Amino acid sequence: MHSAASPSAACSRPVPPVDPGDVAAPPNVTVLRAAPHNAVLAEASAVVTHAGHGTAIKALAAGVPLVCMPFGHDQRDVAARVAARGAGRIVGRDASPERIADAVRAVLADPAHTVAAGRIAVAIAADMEQDRAVEELEALATWRGRRLVAA
Repeated sequence: MHSAASPSAACSRPVPPVDPGDVAAPPNVTVLRAAPHNAVLAEASAVVTHAGHGTAIKALAAGVPLVCMPFGHDQRDVAARVAARGAGRIVGRDASPERIADAVRAVLADPAHTVAAGRIAVAIAADMEQDRAVEELEALATWRGRRLVAA
């Protein structure tokens, strides 16, 4: 676990992509052209995200708490659910770098966020083990005992 006073990792995917050599980064930041979520999340103590479903679910599945900066679409709802479950905090999309850093320090300093993210990770893993997608889709295709879609 990284220190709350001095996080040792950061990750960002700039849009549009930039050459890592063109980014002036502090010593505790490595700039990569691309990195798989699983590899990054295995080393992360917290994730700063726009709270899109993909990044949020991958971080939570890895038990990593979030600092959410929703911009629109479903992101506000995702961020609200993360915060309501105690797995992270929300900052505004126009938050200053200092406010974002404060939120990251707060998430890292309070183990309750990591514990909550861990509980969600356990629930996600259990849900994935059951893999009920086919069963649920078949239930949707049936109404009052009649199959609505040809098999």
